[in-house]
Amino acid sequence: MAKYSERVMRNVRENMGLEPDDTSQDKFIEALGRHEILDRFLTWEGIVGYTNKIEDAISDIYNVNLID
Repeated sequence: MAKYSERVMRNVRENMGLEPDDTSQDKFIEALGRHEILDRFLTWEGIVGYTNKIEDAISDIYNVNLID
């Protein structure tokens, strides 16, 4: 089973300059920490520089620890 959903993988692949269906770097992507995955995902979506604030808000609102 994949560590991240196909939607996340496609997004991060594109963030890395790959085609969305290019699986050649999937092992590398899956080895990245969750913070970096979220940062790359948000950056590709145009949400740049807010990863820490979003993580903090999710942590506070949902009472979950998002730190690896």
